[in-house]
Amino acid sequence: MNDDELLARLKATDPALTSQAPRPDVPRLMEATMNTPTTATAPTTAAKDSAPRPRFVPALAFTALLLLAAGGAITWGVTRGGDGTAEKAAPPAATAAPHPHPHTGPLTLALPDSGAAAAKCVAPTPDLLRRHELAFEATVTAKQADRVDLKVDHWYRATTDPADRPAEVSLTSDEAYSEAPDFEIGAHYLVTADNGAVPMCGGTTEATDEARAMFREAF
Repeated sequence: MNDDELLARLKATDPALTSQAPRPDVPRLMEATMNTPTTATAPTTAAKDSAPRPRFVPALAFTALLLLAAGGAITWGVTRGGDGTAEKAAPPAATAAPHPHPHTGPLTLALPDSGAAAAKCVAPTPDLLRRHELAFEATVTAKQADRVDLKVDHWYRATTDPADRPAEVSLTSDEAYSEAPDFEIGAHYLVTADNGAVPMCGGTTEATDEARAMFREAF
């Protein structure tokens, strides 16, 4: 038997080459392939990367919603009053304006009479002026036979607070004395006083620059 005869016999016995051979079952072959375990081992890094990761975003969002709801409930409960309405903050109390000092009337001082002293007064000095209880500069606004009205320009010394010091002074006397100033209306004078009276030798004089310097040194 030669080669051609052997090949012809092999073809005659191969069922795949005949028209009666059954068709392959493709679905069964695919299922078998899918179910066949593979022996290849994936790298460790790939296995870790392919593992499903837990999802925390929904849980965090749900927790945040719970916190917001609880905070809103607390705020609502605090702001509601006993009658079921929100309490309004009371407006700040108005600060009372300080009461002004009561109005102080004119201060009345008595001038000494002519018989208070027989001798002439010595010239005033800062030490002598410093002994007096009151000292001020004033302007004559009115003059009568037994009265002189003064408007105080500046207090050098007083026994009361600045707000309580009188702005007007009246000097009264039954008779004039030789040592007293002339007290011309509109003129300025420096006056000292003790115990409601103007002393005869107390340094009361017309307000000159020299006399003002002496009063500033004394007080």
